[in-house]
Amino acid sequence: MNSLIKIVVFLALASCTTNLVNKDEKVKPKISSVEKNSSILLSERVLDDSSFILDNYPIPGDIEVISDEYKTKRPKQLFSAAAMNEIRLHKLGEVRWVYLGLEPSMVWPMILEFFEGSESLSLGNADSSTGILSSKSFSFKNQKTKVELKIEPGLQQSSSEIFVSHLASKDELWEIIPNENSNLEAIVEELYDFLSSTSPTSGTSLLALNLNTTNKTEVITNDLGLREIKLKVNFARAWASTRRSLILSGFKIIDEDRNEGKFYLEYEVRRSIFNQSPSLSSVQVLVSESKKGECTISTNLGVDNIDISEDIISQINQALT
Repeated sequence: MNSLIKIVVFLALASCTTNLVNKDEKVKPKISSVEKNSSILLSERVLDDSSFILDNYPIPGDIEVISDEYKTKRPKQLFSAAAMNEIRLHKLGEVRWVYLGLEPSMVWPMILEFFEGSESLSLGNADSSTGILSSKSFSFKNQKTKVELKIEPGLQQSSSEIFVSHLASKDELWEIIPNENSNLEAIVEELYDFLSSTSPTSGTSLLALNLNTTNKTEVITNDLGLREIKLKVNFARAWASTRRSLILSGFKIIDEDRNEGKFYLEYEVRRSIFNQSPSLSSVQVLVSESKKGECTISTNLGVDNIDISEDIISQINQALT
């Protein structure tokens, strides 16, 4: 009896495995495209006509690999204001402005509050699209005058510059009064004192958000692959800002030539025996006016010293104001 059971079990297992022997031989050809798909279906007599088959998702042909290496663009360098609510007075010739470590859209409501609380100035007009706020006209030294404040983005991200002007009416036009004949210094001091004692409690002005979109500073790459700083300011401002940035960054200025737009820096680099490039003892930082109201800051270094050039440009950019 036991022998009969063993024989039955053996035959059952053998019959189950016979269908797996040639399983790989029965695999259909791989379908890789509409054309091959159609030919297989026709050859297997599944279809008599394949004209209705549409290739909605075509498989691309051979792909040519151009290069194994890919170069991506370097990220832009952006530096925010050194500190929130940082405030400074700036002076360049006849121009006076207040630097504030806040975005223009946050400064806008603060200037509105300044006019509301001022005993000597009343708000006459405010245009958030241009960032200009003007006082109502008042008499000063027997002249019809007004004060104009213009809010612009600073040279750093998330910073603002408030330019102050005292204007006089002449032949139905408004002209800037020379500083020695104006009340500009007192107005700037009043504005500075107000901003120093005021926190941005009003938040951000939605009307003035467009003032945040303009950048005065941009790091670009020239044709040689070297980085430069593009400033949307005139040469006088670019020169003064570059000089201040070099000093703040700790560079030692050996000499400078404003007419040539050159700063000569002490910058010593000793090469190792494995580096055949010549050693450096000085570097020139160049300030040039590319077009009216736009300047470029660069170095005199070539591609052999690209790392040094980028380090100098980066430090200047970080300290620009």
